[in-house]
Amino acid sequence: MIDLDMIYKDLLNKDSLEYDESQFNAVKILNNFRTQLNKSFRKKNKRGLLRHFFSSNYLKKKKLFHNGIYLHGGVGTGKTMIMNLFFQSLDFSEKRRVHFHEFMIEFHQKTKKIRTSKNKDPVKIICNDLAKEIKVLCFDEFQIVDITDAMIVGRLFEELISIGVIIITTSNFKPHELYKDGLNRQLFIPFINFIEDKFKILEVDSKVDYRKKKLKMQERFFLKKNIDDINKFNYLWKKLYDENSNELIINYHSRELRLKNFSNGICKISFSELCEKPLSTVDYLNLCNYVKVLFIENIPQINNSQNDFAMRFINLIDILYEAKVQLICFSNVNIENIYIGKKIR
Repeated sequence: MIDLDMIYKDLLNKDSLEYDESQFNAVKILNNFRTQLNKSFRKKNKRGLLRHFFSSNYLKKKKLFHNGIYLHGGVGTGKTMIMNLFFQSLDFSEKRRVHFHEFMIEFHQKTKKIRTSKNKDPVKIICNDLAKEIKVLCFDEFQIVDITDAMIVGRLFEELISIGVIIITTSNFKPHELYKDGLNRQLFIPFINFIEDKFKILEVDSKVDYRKKKLKMQERFFLKKNIDDINKFNYLWKKLYDENSNELIINYHSRELRLKNFSNGICKISFSELCEKPLSTVDYLNLCNYVKVLFIENIPQINNSQNDFAMRFINLIDILYEAKVQLICFSNVNIENIYIGKKIR
């Protein structure tokens, strides 16, 4: 049987991770959670017992765990790594791991279709359909930036939990920081209270930023001030890029992302085009549908007055990594000197 504690300890040796107490505590809680879930699938008469196990009354009676787990902490602290270990260790197939914003895009598309067929409650229909296939739903990078999502996410979570779907989510924000300064935020407060009441809240507060380690790969990070690096970067671009290219324009709502140097999944674009414009997670997810190798030029030093640029860059790195898009960076400064502002969440 897989044991998350042992896997985590093994990773400390293999991946040169530094032991962090908050990470290990989260792993232990998720390991207990995983044990209970897997045990339910090994019993006789799986279907009946599974239905019984996942019912809200059973959970309340046994007090085995909360209706979900909310993992939060600063960027690069290992939240996603921990959730991935948990997800992979589940012995059953009735599970899904998805980026939260990707899930919400799907949700809104389904809602639109259902409304055109004049059904009264699209949220209930979508959740019931999902519960037929999924018993554990893992959301990565949970955050609310859109008022449409803010107004619907409470109903969505309540409906999923009421029909027995367990939710695990990671976030860079504590529950009370969600949708901070958002439009009509007072209408969002009940959802925050719901999360704090129904979910086990776990903080992962590692002092190591593993996202920087993802970026710093051999022959993937080049310095503009180094002539050797300039030649290597240009060589890689010429080697991969097809001169017979067309400009690609990706549209989402009223926003436009223009890829001038794009050919057959290979793209070169500047930092300013990707991170200094008001692009969102959805735009970066859409980018990954077309690009398999991304060259980012002219990565600058980012100071404290440019935290919005820094947050977009971090978000972009995250999404590219999850989508397995190969990233090649051409920077004005060493990787450890890219961000010189105060620590951002």
